[in-house]
Amino acid sequence: MTFRSVLAAAAITPVAIGALCAAPPAARAAEMSRAEIDAARARIEQAYQAQVRECNARFVVTGCLEDARNERIRALRPLDRAEHQVNAEDRQRRAAAAKERVQQKERDAAADEAQRKTQSVREAASAAPVVPVAPMARAPRANPELHQRREARQEAEAKAEAAQRREAAAQRREKAQERQRKASQMQARYADKAASAASAAAAGAKNAKPPAAHLPTPSASDIRALPKH
Repeated sequence: MTFRSVLAAAAITPVAIGALCAAPPAARAAEMSRAEIDAARARIEQAYQAQVRECNARFVVTGCLEDARNERIRALRPLDRAEHQVNAEDRQRRAAAAKERVQQKERDAAADEAQRKTQSVREAASAAPVVPVAPMARAPRANPELHQRREARQEAEAKAEAAQRREAAAQRREKAQERQRKASQMQARYADKAASAASAAAAGAKNAKPPAAHLPTPSASDIRALPKH
């Protein structure tokens, strides 16, 4: 019973392993999910352990175990590449989701700022200086000097009230401009963060290397089977 026959009994044939090795990484990633990769890896490990038990029952063990290890490494190599591709796609999806969240925050901030700006314009329009309508002058009767002082006091009060309204309107305009400036700064920071996150994700996906294949740890029976000098 060879390692290939054990693989066939474990529902992963040598033909299927060869197809995995020949397929490009993109095609394998499209055909295999993470759960399928884990299941195939488990079947390969099960077949390898079965072959190890068969090798230990033979008279010559070293060559049999070496063939089993080599076959196991060849079978696991395409699964490692497929898993690396799946991990890269997961990182890209997370980066895209983070970028979308940042853009949504920017859109919400812009909408809030537009609403505040509209409200500020309405407040400024409602607080426009109102020219007071002077009452009809009455002809001085008994004391012309007292009448003139009264008119001068009323005119000064009207001018002071108009100046206060103009100052309040100017303060509201300054506050609206300050809110708009802060919103623009916040939008620029969000854009910088989104660009940095996208660049980091692209660089990580480009520079990532497939993990090296792990060799199995020799068991006690393997050590005992080594030729003695």
